[in-house]
Amino acid sequence: MNDKEKMLGLMKFWLFGTFIIIFAAATVYVGTQTGMLILQQPNYWISVVVTAVLCVAWYYVYKWYLDRQK
Repeated sequence: MNDKEKMLGLMKFWLFGTFIIIFAAATVYVGTQTGMLILQQPNYWISVVVTAVLCVAWYYVYKWYLDRQK
């Protein structure tokens, strides 16, 4: 395994962790005020999907960046 693969794997780990932390924090913060009703709100699911898309997009941007390096 070369350095680029290690760096890409580490980025994957951190992006997944970031997504889980944001998902959990938003769920707990809003969930303490509304209970399980948060799961019925479309804005909540939109924010979860947007966060996931941004994490995946950042992964591919980073992968592209690593591929362009020497």
